Amino acid sequence: MQDNDKKHQSSEDEHKSPEERELEEKESMPDSESNHSSKETLSIGIVPAPEVASDISDKLSSDLTERLRYYVDDNYTWNVEVVVDSYIGAEEDAYLTMKHAKKIASEHNWDYTVAITDIPLFKDGEFLVAEVDDDEEMAQISFPALGIVPLYRRVRSSTLQLISEMHHGTNEDAREAVQERIDNLPKAKKKNLHSTNSRELIKRGSQKKILPIDRVVTDDDDDTAVRYIARPKSNGYFRVGTGMVRANNPLQVIRTFKSVVAIAFATGAYALIFPTVWLLADAYELERGITLMVVSYCAMTTWIILAHNLWEKKNDSPDKPSLVRLHNLSTLFTIGLGVAVYYVVLFICFLVAVFLFIPPDLLESENGIGREAGLGYYIYLSWLITSLATVIGAIGAGLEDEETVLKGTYGYRQRKRKEYLQKLEDNEEDK
Repeated sequence: MQDNDKKHQSSEDEHKSPEERELEEKESMPDSESNHSSKETLSIGIVPAPEVASDISDKLSSDLTERLRYYVDDNYTWNVEVVVDSYIGAEEDAYLTMKHAKKIASEHNWDYTVAITDIPLFKDGEFLVAEVDDDEEMAQISFPALGIVPLYRRVRSSTLQLISEMHHGTNEDAREAVQERIDNLPKAKKKNLHSTNSRELIKRGSQKKILPIDRVVTDDDDDTAVRYIARPKSNGYFRVGTGMVRANNPLQVIRTFKSVVAIAFATGAYALIFPTVWLLADAYELERGITLMVVSYCAMTTWIILAHNLWEKKNDSPDKPSLVRLHNLSTLFTIGLGVAVYYVVLFICFLVAVFLFIPPDLLESENGIGREAGLGYYIYLSWLITSLATVIGAIGAGLEDEETVLKGTYGYRQRKRKEYLQKLEDNEEDK
């Protein structure tokens, strides 16, 4: 009887469409949500510095939960919490940062903790990108050392890797086991992984040899079990310098120059109605035009930095000259990027203006350049007047609100945080 029922069932299955069979298979599978709810939960604490690190961490909290399941361990459900702390964004000592993050972790009873700072960190004179203390289940990332782009994906990849090392272990046997598990994952899940190498902090591709991040296992008395170091020093300076520029939020600096663009454009547009500028554009050679552009660009960048006292001196941080150099480097890049965008915007405005303000017949007459003006001449004239207006705009840039300009520099933000922490300490002492 049972055999007949089985035969009857199999004949029915043969006549079913693939869609119907697939639907029955899904219905027969256990509910994934109920499976997750029955699993043990592990808690992850993310302790970011304020501002950029905090913004990244808020996005991480929702993104990590699912990725932790298939990259780290599917036998648990994962809960991610974020606690922003100013100390993480002000302390320059990597050891003290970890110590403070450990205090926060004990208050929240987290299983694993990752601190994310936007301060450059050093260990034994080398640029520290990230580190793991698997005894304390603690880790930290200095995200400027990850470079400028794509910032969020690199922080996410680094966080996944550090949690994996805390959860599975940092020794070679543990890494081999993790690598084997990654290799056996389905292709669909592998596509979403940050890397297919269990010993890499981020997926670097062609940058692996040019801008390496070395994984170093420490065997000394230090609590740190694993460090990720940017080597050589030139690589570290490049990574951290560009990462600090990203943390400065250059768009904020560019928005600061809106009034400067208006002043420079108004002045340059007025000059366009005079034939003297037309004749200069016709007489200037390409080399002279390039020289004028470089001089005007450097003049405006330098004037903004000097007028607002953005350049830090060695006595501002006598015990850490490397940080002073990095702050100055990031300030130079940030202001330089803002001036470059300013120059391009101004050029586009003048390119439109030369067609609107200058009648072609008057330009090509004997009172003008005395010849036919092609598209190349109009572009060159726009370029020349942009360089001249940039020099004029530099004067206006010096009159910008100092507080607004300072907010776009790295050292200023850090000093503000230190002032805030000092006030907290003073209040504690008064109490």
